[in-house]
Amino acid sequence: MALEGKTALVTGFAGAIGSVIAKTVANAGCDVIGIDRVKQENAQQSIDEIKAGSRKDISYFECDLLKKENVKQFSLEIKSKVDIIVNVAGRLTVDKVEDITDEDWDEDIGINLTAPFLVIKQFLGSMKEQGWGRIINISSTCGLVARPSMSSYVASKTGLVGLTRAVALESAEFGVTCNAICPSTVNTPLVTKMIKDFQKTSTKSFDEIKEEYLQCLPTKRFTEASQIADLVVFLCSPAGNNITGTAIPVDGGYTTS
Repeated sequence: MALEGKTALVTGFAGAIGSVIAKTVANAGCDVIGIDRVKQENAQQSIDEIKAGSRKDISYFECDLLKKENVKQFSLEIKSKVDIIVNVAGRLTVDKVEDITDEDWDEDIGINLTAPFLVIKQFLGSMKEQGWGRIINISSTCGLVARPSMSSYVASKTGLVGLTRAVALESAEFGVTCNAICPSTVNTPLVTKMIKDFQKTSTKSFDEIKEEYLQCLPTKRFTEASQIADLVVFLCSPAGNNITGTAIPVDGGYTTS
């Protein structure tokens, strides 16, 4: 298997995208460290599925990534080396600039940008020392092009692309790569929530708003979490050795149209 003997740390482990990525890297040979704010019992199904499907080691840490001291604490509790970081944890607020609350702004920036920075900061040094590491940040097409009523999300995901490029330049000579994956609308419960949030300021139905999203995509279909997970494995495999500092759209042609 392409990643046999490696250990991958996945934030947002219990979410729709994070759980699929964790399963996929485990099937590729990785031991997995899962990080999420939910209690372990709420992540247990994903843990059990990974153990049953891959027979790889998996550990889980409950951690609120908005709290800096928590990030430092769980990094001290991890006894194994970390070869791969996949920053998946995300948060989305739909509101106009003048209406978004300070709390929502701070939490979107905190989860989508500050948390990946803190996680990378904790483990980048050891990756450099061992001469190998892979860092993958799950950004968004909103990190490449702006959308209305999503200012905090656009700002945080654009910042994450910038962080990705800066880390890539700082770590390239040490055998560490850093890339961002920028999906468009992913077929997850978060998208359902986003559409419902847009309904609050619209006279259109859920299905009408969903269809508008699909019509923005040249392929006329949403991205699947499994497609993101497969790209993660590719970037971590030998085929991805010379790919770093990129922001790769997985968007059905959205940013091209």
